[in-house]
Amino acid sequence: MKNLNWTTASPALTGLGIFLLFLSICGPSLASTQSSDVRVSMDYWAPYYRPALAIVPDGVSIHVVNPTSSPHSVTHDGCRTGGPCAFDTGGVQPGQEFTIPSLPPGRYPYYCVLHPIMRGEIIVLPHHTVISQGTIHEHFTVTDVDVRESRE
Repeated sequence: MKNLNWTTASPALTGLGIFLLFLSICGPSLASTQSSDVRVSMDYWAPYYRPALAIVPDGVSIHVVNPTSSPHSVTHDGCRTGGPCAFDTGGVQPGQEFTIPSLPPGRYPYYCVLHPIMRGEIIVLPHHTVISQGTIHEHFTVTDVDVRESRE
């Protein structure tokens, strides 16, 4: 039986650990892309939207649910900055729901107009897209995710 060289195994184990951490953070949003829509729920506590980062394929709708006792919105940052406004749910009342139709591939940061501390992001990937594990590294922010088209 061969002895395991921990010096060479360490980077591989670190990479595996980072990948598993990424899946545990984004797992619910990635798993839900198998259905016809993705669910984003509002919450009282940070990160306020669950999941705070929803990664979805194009052609999928985002179903917004407000189970809290306060109205909230899911408003694309472009609506505030004068850029293209991809979606704005308006005030979603307690117990109400709203569906954001499928979006073209891209990044869609959003916030609650009534409570600007509430922030989230939707990343819409083209079909057959893979996320390169090597680009996630130690920075678990959306801006560090490298999106590439699959060649299959």
